[in-house]
Amino acid sequence: MSTTALDPAALTPESLSAGLLSRLGAREDLARGFGPAASPLPGAVSLLGGAPSAGDLPLEALHRAAEDLTSDPAALVGALQYSTPAGIAPLREWIARREGVDASRVLLTNGAFHGLSLLFDALLDRGDRIVVEDPTYPLIFRDLQHHEVEVLPLPLTAEGLDLDALEDRLEAGARPKLLYTVPDFHNPTGLITPALQRERLTALAEHYGFVIVSDNAYAGLAFPGVQVPEDYPTDSELVVRVRTFSKILGPGLRLGYLVLPSWLVGPVTRLRANQDQHSSVLVQSVVERVVGAGGREGLDGGLEAIADRARTRYALRADLLAHLLETGVPGGVRIEQRTGGIFLWARVLDDGIDLAAAQRLARERFGTDMALGRYFFLTGDDEDHGRLRVGISHLDEAALTDGAERLIAALTAPEARR
Repeated sequence: MSTTALDPAALTPESLSAGLLSRLGAREDLARGFGPAASPLPGAVSLLGGAPSAGDLPLEALHRAAEDLTSDPAALVGALQYSTPAGIAPLREWIARREGVDASRVLLTNGAFHGLSLLFDALLDRGDRIVVEDPTYPLIFRDLQHHEVEVLPLPLTAEGLDLDALEDRLEAGARPKLLYTVPDFHNPTGLITPALQRERLTALAEHYGFVIVSDNAYAGLAFPGVQVPEDYPTDSELVVRVRTFSKILGPGLRLGYLVLPSWLVGPVTRLRANQDQHSSVLVQSVVERVVGAGGREGLDGGLEAIADRARTRYALRADLLAHLLETGVPGGVRIEQRTGGIFLWARVLDDGIDLAAAQRLARERFGTDMALGRYFFLTGDDEDHGRLRVGISHLDEAALTDGAERLIAALTAPEARR
């Protein structure tokens, strides 16, 4: 129990913070994210990405879904009422059929990050150990820092996570609580984990008793001709699938879902009910109509058709951006994975280019931006490993070309030389 002794005559922001904030509220944010934010120049064309472009959003389908919902008074009233923590039944049942599970194992969330937060709350105690890929998606550490866990980074190989290194650690006595992985179009590398690796990791999880958290936010966005194995198996009691509608229908909807093993359904649902009760029923009802849940016909072909159109355009943009960088940067740029998703992981082959200096120039002189490799690696602080992550989904071809030319100018400027 704590007490405060604030002087009413000296209520400053500093004294209020010191006297009233909780330990968690007062803690410095140690999550690196993508580094310090920049103030963009007027007319800047950022290559950070992370969302569909205006032309790739299914605006007509969303408009028709909202119109259908709002023209039905009974349906609209239902969408404006409280609901259950797990989400509305028609949408959960539609998801369950896609995932091959019973609908009782599906819980709708406010996007994938919310689903991860719920899982971490349900599974992690202070001092627990977790395994992550290195490099990995850095924003998960915004939440993980609150749990004060020990992070065990393991390198990615051409076949995915270094499972030999993981098995060595496990045989030596390491006992992680969970392993976080991005199996399809890995963020940032674009790697697809092969089927045999997925099978082997599942066997290790079941032998040593840790949970595989499969963060598959880019599912459905394979470039044409690219084959993707089945996600980690839902018949394992140690696999959780994390999905989102954000990368196809739009992140502003804030709608994703978890596919949980039976023993986690109750704890995660209880935590969810105690935090925010449920996701917006209005948003769920609109998405229900777009995807064709509840016996409806999907709009504009449904989710698969919408995703198919997007991934075809993203593949063309990936080729365009790769060509511009490979031919425009002296020494060349190598794109090691061209698989799908919404980013390219580019390796700058000229070791004489200082990528951090190039980013400063890109921001301050040329009006663009990119994510430096250092923010994805947990080993080798302040090293970029010659890598950049650039977005391909959020710009049309003309804007993407403009942004690439600005980035090339920054990378080739004399001030960017070591």
